[in-house]
Amino acid sequence: METFFYALFDQAGPVSGSLIHGKGSENAAGSVFCSGYKMAGRGNRKIYLHSRIYNVEEIGKHLSYHTENVAELLFELFDREGLSGFRRLNGKFTVILTEPGKTTIVRDRNGEDRMIYFTKDFFTDSYHGLNDFSDFVARPDLTGVTTFLKIGYIPAPGTSLEGVSKIPAGEVLLHTPDGFRFEKLFDYNEILQAERKEISLNDAIAQYSDLLKKSLVRRIGGSETVGALLSGGYDSGGNIAMLREVHPGTIKTYSIGFKDNPASELPYARMMADKFGAEHHEYLMDGTEIEFLPDIIDYMGDPFSESGFMLNHSAMKMVSGEDLPVTIGGDGNDQYFGAGIRETALHYKMQRLGLKPFSVLFDKLSDNSLFDHDNLSFRIHFQNQKILKVMEPETFGFHDYQLNKMFSMRNIPDHPYLADIPHSFKSYDELFLQRNYFLHLRHSVNEVIIFKASRLSERFGVNLAFSYTDLDLYHFLQHLPINLRAKGTVKESMKGKGVTKYIHKQLVKPLLPDAVTNRPKQGGFSPLEIFFNNTERREKIYHYIRGSAFAKSLKDKNFLDAFFVQYEALSTGRGYWFWYKQVKSNQMLNLLIITIWWDKVVEGKKTGKLSDYLA
Repeated sequence: METFFYALFDQAGPVSGSLIHGKGSENAAGSVFCSGYKMAGRGNRKIYLHSRIYNVEEIGKHLSYHTENVAELLFELFDREGLSGFRRLNGKFTVILTEPGKTTIVRDRNGEDRMIYFTKDFFTDSYHGLNDFSDFVARPDLTGVTTFLKIGYIPAPGTSLEGVSKIPAGEVLLHTPDGFRFEKLFDYNEILQAERKEISLNDAIAQYSDLLKKSLVRRIGGSETVGALLSGGYDSGGNIAMLREVHPGTIKTYSIGFKDNPASELPYARMMADKFGAEHHEYLMDGTEIEFLPDIIDYMGDPFSESGFMLNHSAMKMVSGEDLPVTIGGDGNDQYFGAGIRETALHYKMQRLGLKPFSVLFDKLSDNSLFDHDNLSFRIHFQNQKILKVMEPETFGFHDYQLNKMFSMRNIPDHPYLADIPHSFKSYDELFLQRNYFLHLRHSVNEVIIFKASRLSERFGVNLAFSYTDLDLYHFLQHLPINLRAKGTVKESMKGKGVTKYIHKQLVKPLLPDAVTNRPKQGGFSPLEIFFNNTERREKIYHYIRGSAFAKSLKDKNFLDAFFVQYEALSTGRGYWFWYKQVKSNQMLNLLIITIWWDKVVEGKKTGKLSDYLA
């Protein structure tokens, strides 16, 4: 069944009259036109639900209320407990409640389900659905565009289009005659004030193991065959190890590698698949996957770029041919536990020693072209940013001095998300919790990792479920002493001797092959330069971008030529630092994405694969 949702905030008006010809039909009921949503009504109030909720039975028992209609159950939950009742929902969902003079829209904690885009007048669950409203005109929002070019995505509620917003994951949009208001379902103060009771290591491991297995059971249900994404590390390894303990049936595993990559994790994935009796499947990426970039752009909505998103696309494409009832992914575990503890510890020490002003000064002085070559200056600037800006998304895209050359703006504005970030802390633990909530959960998980995986699984009709994002696991970790989440003192962590995901590794390590657990951590980064490794394709990309409508909008027309010369030298040379190549390839990818997006969304051009754009 096709899924869509179109609605007006003015519930007195018929939505069919606001949609382009043919979109409104007899299925349109007043201010709402939708398909694929469960519905329930109470008087002049209606609730619309798109969901896969794993604890429906538990909620029914909690309320002592039985119904086969999940939307009706949520109505009862809302009437009894208000918005806080939705904090009980374990799974992915989008809830829309309409009542006279008020519209309430709720998104699940990690944004796994439908995204909602809205203007002052209407809302829809599809980015491209905005164009189905007859009076909508797509105009680029430069704050959104420059934010994308800088960090690779546009944090909610901002978007790439003027007058359009989107609802952040884990938040509620309330619309009344007084205007719009957001409320958070899961607030930072709840995490900061959570009681962290002392617990033995063995008890913590046992509880964590039980919760992880329960999470898997919830997601696989009674499926005889289950898919699992397998990378070769602790997270996907933990999934397949625990999955085998609760699922005696068939397990099919799927792994993605890179052609001619000596750091490939495929051998480790095969070891784990063999150990747990899985039917294993592999795909080797060689860079030609960039052909599908326009398709990815269509499904991501706002411009989006991240080192592994084409890997996700290839994985979902491979899985989609298997017609599996569910596929388990290991996304989010790093961030739920708290990643990057070395940088967190270094930032804490830097601030305590009074060195932060010098780091800030160096960061400002190094925002220029002298620090944009593969030399010691670049590496110092790169590392300084990782330590100084531990509360902010990493900048793998363009820097402010470059954006100032590109756009006719007096200054590149900071995105509003920066206003929420705390700038002080009383202890290392508080800094750890701040970073975990404001960066790892709200951004890395909700805006990037789960967002990209969910949208691309939707694209291929794959039921992708994330075992580590279970609500019970979330609450368990928030009440766990921090030294069981990230083991090590500040000094040990500064030296790279801290252990992240401590109890997870203690649980999983004895279950996995020694070759997997004893190898050095490689990190899950896709080598982006492989997508630009073909000389003829690069030249066509340069030519396409130069002649594009996006390029014509730029202030400094020479900027692109200088950048292409620099990138061509990188592509034909040797000995460059991995992270320099990664940053420059990320910038090239961002340029290509924004150019295609501009053609599709602003100029209204529709074509197929990348080669159609480059022809």
